[in-house]
Amino acid sequence: MPSAASTETIYSTVLACPPEDVWRALTASNVPRSWMWDSSLRGTVEPGSDYALYADGNNLIVGSVVEADAPYRLVLTFDARWDDRVADEPAGELEYLITPTGERECMFSVRLSGLTGATAAAVEQDTPELYSRFKFWLEQSDAG
Repeated sequence: MPSAASTETIYSTVLACPPEDVWRALTASNVPRSWMWDSSLRGTVEPGSDYALYADGNNLIVGSVVEADAPYRLVLTFDARWDDRVADEPAGELEYLITPTGERECMFSVRLSGLTGATAAAVEQDTPELYSRFKFWLEQSDAG
């Protein structure tokens, strides 16, 4: 359970693509994500499995898969490792919700909770920009 000093960051937007395309983009392993620091996902999205988001040989975020209900909900632990300021801070939780709203449209929500200190500050600052880039990338490329 998050401590009283922890924060919650939520970002939601409508995406002009089906949930399956969003799921594929979020869960593809070893594919650079231009929208997120050219990082790649190492691991699978099976409940109980470990994952790492890495770039330039360094783990940026590590954790485990808590829940995976393709293509609608993905819950991960979120342990930031991108610099020394965040490496010792407690892990939080990252939840993706993908809700169909039309034939080729969905509501996409990101919720990060239980984070504190420098991790919480970085997430609050970076989340809107990262997922705005994700939206642009999905809708303007052949990502799906």
